[in-house]
Amino acid sequence: MSRQTEFTKSINVVTTEMHTAGDPVRIAVSGYPDIIGDTILDKRRYVREHLDHLRRLLIQEPRGHKDMYGVIPVKSDIKEADMAVLFMDSEDYAFMCGHCTIALGKYAVDHGIVKGVSPETTVKIQCPCGLVTAHVEYQDGKSGTVRFESVPCFSFAADLIVNLEGYGDIHYDISFGGCFYAYTDITQFGLDIKSSPIADIITAAMKLKRAITETVTLAHPENNELAFLFGVMFYSGSLGNCSEEVCVYADGQVCRNPCGSGCCGLLAVLYHKGLIKEGEVKTFVNSKTQSSFNGKIVKQIKLKNTLAVIAEISGKAYYTGECTFFCEQDDPQPSFLVQ
Repeated sequence: MSRQTEFTKSINVVTTEMHTAGDPVRIAVSGYPDIIGDTILDKRRYVREHLDHLRRLLIQEPRGHKDMYGVIPVKSDIKEADMAVLFMDSEDYAFMCGHCTIALGKYAVDHGIVKGVSPETTVKIQCPCGLVTAHVEYQDGKSGTVRFESVPCFSFAADLIVNLEGYGDIHYDISFGGCFYAYTDITQFGLDIKSSPIADIITAAMKLKRAITETVTLAHPENNELAFLFGVMFYSGSLGNCSEEVCVYADGQVCRNPCGSGCCGLLAVLYHKGLIKEGEVKTFVNSKTQSSFNGKIVKQIKLKNTLAVIAEISGKAYYTGECTFFCEQDDPQPSFLVQ
């Protein structure tokens, strides 16, 4: 590129581009300054306080969009991990992302971070919520389907009710699947999970999220830094028979796939209510895109005094390209977010 000398040298980030069941994954493979911190949560705080301009540059328009998702590889602080990562979206830095984890499993094997072994290669990934184990199908030198085992997931509160102006009494559950989510039947809002405009679904989700944030105090048995409501997952009709859903997270972002961490939390809800058995496979389908993940409960565990489960989600990721992002010195709008 002949004009390279005109670009700001301090902002020059190379990425690998992927998608998992339709949801984007932008992995920053080089160009980030050193990320300081003894633990992964320290590193998350550091990028929020000192390097957030890079998140906005990579994730928000004009280089990204409101629903873009990104990954920053960092140095692990636990010996069991093969790699460690921070997740970023257009609002902030998430503690967990299931669809990124699926992509990272494939990426780690394909790029030699972990040597590929047939028929399946194990990749241990340190996420801000904890250590996640991915298992990557590997045949004839090629990676395939990835399944990951979650951090401990648990039902936090069941059968809650909140009155929302314009909608009336809304029944919902709260569960942790790496992040906290609320789960609710979309028909209570007068909406259809397939045909209602996504703008109306976002409006309902954000109204419920605000109401829960104002009225419910979340808690995590091991780390209350994780204790905030990340998203709302809608299903339709009976929870036990739900087959399609749509997830709205962060500041009104929408998943293109069924949402890996959201599905982990949903499995915990189903298990808590006796609606699914250990080892029973359930297929989750995004109602808008029809992309799917398979999920199941691997085992039941104790998380201090909380009954928890290890959930497993499986899906496929694909490469879409490689990019080098930079910013011209006189660019008046290096990033912005369309509201």
